Amino acid sequence: MNTNVLLNHLDSLELKGILPKVANQKIQEFLDYSTKSTGRLFLIMSGMLGAIFASAGIFALISHNWDDFPKHFKGALSIVPSLVALYFYYVALFKHSKSVVWSEAASLFLMLMIGASIALVAQTYQMNGDFRNFIKLWLVLTIPLFYLSRASGIALFYIPLSCVFLEPSINWSWFVPSSFDVNSSNYLFWLFFIPVLIHFYLVLNKTSRKQGFRAIFLGYLISITLPVAIFLTVQTGYIWWSIGIMMTFYLFGKHFFGENISHLGRPFQTWVLWALYIVPIYFTHDFFFDMIFKYEGIRDFDVWTAKQFFHYFTGIILMITMTIIGLLQKRKGAELNRYVLFIPFLFVFLYFIYCLNEYLHFNMRWLGFFVLNFYILGFAINAMIHGNKSKSILYMFYGLFLAANLLAVRYFDMDISFWFKGILFIGVGCLFFLINYLSTDEFEN
Repeated sequence: MNTNVLLNHLDSLELKGILPKVANQKIQEFLDYSTKSTGRLFLIMSGMLGAIFASAGIFALISHNWDDFPKHFKGALSIVPSLVALYFYYVALFKHSKSVVWSEAASLFLMLMIGASIALVAQTYQMNGDFRNFIKLWLVLTIPLFYLSRASGIALFYIPLSCVFLEPSINWSWFVPSSFDVNSSNYLFWLFFIPVLIHFYLVLNKTSRKQGFRAIFLGYLISITLPVAIFLTVQTGYIWWSIGIMMTFYLFGKHFFGENISHLGRPFQTWVLWALYIVPIYFTHDFFFDMIFKYEGIRDFDVWTAKQFFHYFTGIILMITMTIIGLLQKRKGAELNRYVLFIPFLFVFLYFIYCLNEYLHFNMRWLGFFVLNFYILGFAINAMIHGNKSKSILYMFYGLFLAANLLAVRYFDMDISFWFKGILFIGVGCLFFLINYLSTDEFEN
């Protein structure tokens, strides 16, 4: 239905006395906000796509028959893309300072043209340097764009370019990595990533737990990039760093994105949910359980460097700190999922079980798998119940698929007698029927 038709229909319902005036105003304000937000998002995306294609077109025109031009003419022509982009950026900054569309499109256009000019100048005068030096200079010149016009769309190109400095040194043997060395220049990634974090903090709405599209967009980029960067930077303590980041994302997301209506509008909580969907189930398999915990082995302490000790204990401190903060907030009445807060205790327990089996040859692994499987099942059931109470179909499906995935894996790899397996799965099936029965009135009436 057309929005204007719907608004007129609401007015007619108010005139007939069917719809209260206050309710009509709130509905119209919501529809007006949603329509404007969607339209603004469309304009921003179309503006950025226009900037990308315009940049590609200008570069194609200039680079055509490039080798046929005189050297100094090529040098002068190399800066033309940046000058053209600077003009549009000037117009956006001083003539359309309140237009988000102009700001995003002009900033992206200038960023791409700066890169084109640097590449053309370097090629013309055959300057010494490699690809990383080119990226380094390009990123340095891009940083001011985050703050002069408060542009965020350029992060879609800026962050992947900065990840060049995270490239590890991997030696492969029969399609399997035989050695993994952390890149010594990874500190450059963090130097370039910090401006994005500062920009993200400035964009956040500090007075509300509801954020707009700009913050959601940056949240997804950061929540995807940061865990990968940590994995490619630290040398020990991967488990503790992972749990610490998970707790940080969850608490940060609840504080700033907790009132966003859609789960897709909560980037950090979404990342945590997907991590909980994948990681624990892998830990219930012997191969992955041994492989992952092996890298945290305390037998290697005597050969660790000072940097490895620092990484290991920093990850533990981060995990403990965020767990304490979460428990204190939960005690004050914050709406935090107790299953998420239990994750650090769960993995400390699993590591204790691993140490008993690996170093003391005291086999208690079955107890760790037993607790972990029931944790996943409990988390799934809790998600379905919470989704039912909050009328969130997406969250209910999440819990349903998590439980189904766990049970499907366990059905084929459980080494128990057939009668016990049958009774166990019948009991779980009855539990799902009970949840279905309790939810029937909510969705059919």
